[in-house]
Amino acid sequence: MNWPELSIEDFPPKRDDEPSSLRQDIIDELSDHFACALNRELLKNSDERLAKQRVINHFGDPIKIARQLWLDAMKEKIMSQRIMTGISAVMAVCCITVVGFAWILVQESRVVNQKMLAHLAAIADRPQPVAMVDRDQQILDQLKELKQEQQAAASVSSEEMNQISFQLVHDNKDKTPAIGFTGTLMKDGTLMETFTLEAASNAEGLLDFGKLPWGKYQLNLNAPWGETFHQHVSVIPGRKYLQKIICPAAAPSQVPVQFQVKWPGEFNAEDWVLLSDFRNASGRKQQVESSRLIQDKNWIYQQDSTEHSTGVYLINHQNLITACPLAKDGEFKDIDSQQLVESTSVKMSQGKHVLPDLILIQKKDLQRLTELNEKQNYNVLNNGRSNIGDYSLKYRRSLGGESGFNIIEAHTFLMLPFRNAPIHLAQVDLMNVNEAPRYADGIELSKRLVFTASQGEENLWEIKLPYLENLKMPQRIGGAGQGLF
Repeated sequence: MNWPELSIEDFPPKRDDEPSSLRQDIIDELSDHFACALNRELLKNSDERLAKQRVINHFGDPIKIARQLWLDAMKEKIMSQRIMTGISAVMAVCCITVVGFAWILVQESRVVNQKMLAHLAAIADRPQPVAMVDRDQQILDQLKELKQEQQAAASVSSEEMNQISFQLVHDNKDKTPAIGFTGTLMKDGTLMETFTLEAASNAEGLLDFGKLPWGKYQLNLNAPWGETFHQHVSVIPGRKYLQKIICPAAAPSQVPVQFQVKWPGEFNAEDWVLLSDFRNASGRKQQVESSRLIQDKNWIYQQDSTEHSTGVYLINHQNLITACPLAKDGEFKDIDSQQLVESTSVKMSQGKHVLPDLILIQKKDLQRLTELNEKQNYNVLNNGRSNIGDYSLKYRRSLGGESGFNIIEAHTFLMLPFRNAPIHLAQVDLMNVNEAPRYADGIELSKRLVFTASQGEENLWEIKLPYLENLKMPQRIGGAGQGLF
């Protein structure tokens, strides 16, 4: 069924830096998404026109969604191009301004010289000097006035500029200077007002950006090992800005972490593993992120998910842990459960960790993990079991803007991707080809799971799984099977 009708021409004009397959990828994913939704609606009502209208009312205009997905994918490149254009424009304006100031100073010097020559000529034309002392004092007074005029003219060019710098010190007993930290300072404002400067802290820990216009700025600070800190800066006209920032003295330590899973008593947990995925989606990358507070300042440590630093862990019914093997690009790969090397703990970066996704998998299905890399969206219930929507493991968010779900990345989701119902439920209850699915693929938990890894502490993290009976569709959801209510 070729619906909705999307084409390459529905997107904004083609850009030179755009990936060649981006538009077709978006069209394929949206078409699959809308086709699945249409099939569900046709199960409820055989009127195809009405089913299509209900899908559009539910998700919105597919062309607008496609353009938004294209903009999300290209946003970073577009912003980089705009920033470079803005910097070029600012540099051009600065050059013109410097030339203008130089011309003004030359003109004022010429006027001063003319006044001095006129004054000396007037003195020379006098027939009789009144008194040598009075004449010399008068000359000195006039020269002093002329010098004051020159100093006032020279200060005009710098009266609107402000010195902006930051004193960086380590978070240790002696508060030693933080050397080698790099920072970028970006001015807020219109495209013509925005510019970005880079600097590095010197041997005294001073991060100096020089004299800049007053206004609002954004500071991005980077430690030598990749940890970052962000804050807003407000500079008042005519006042120097100097701020002291306490920085981490070293990279986050790797500390041991243990898990304690509370399994629901509905099925045999020995046949299952819990995949805990701590990564977050940043554009098209999956990253492992932790954060820690240094003197009430939040420093973020990000690493790309690779085969050596996964951020994904398999936990069995005995709370034994395996770092889930991944491909070089961070995608899942099929696993032989007999080859897993289990331990009682794993090493994780010191700091706060967010757990967005829990995936419950039978051990025999570990050989199908590559299916999770496909662009597939799963039917999930919200926490109140009052609405069902689509959830993407690739983007780690619910799609379509369905009501009843929390904001993006607000709560953790539990997924069962390889079957439509828990194993303990009767096969006759799973699905009838003439009915809508009776069970969702996942459910939104009551909160976002957040853990902190600390040095010198036990770091025993508890994960409580909900009763899988909650995956059964309530009757009040349109088209759902026989439910609990």
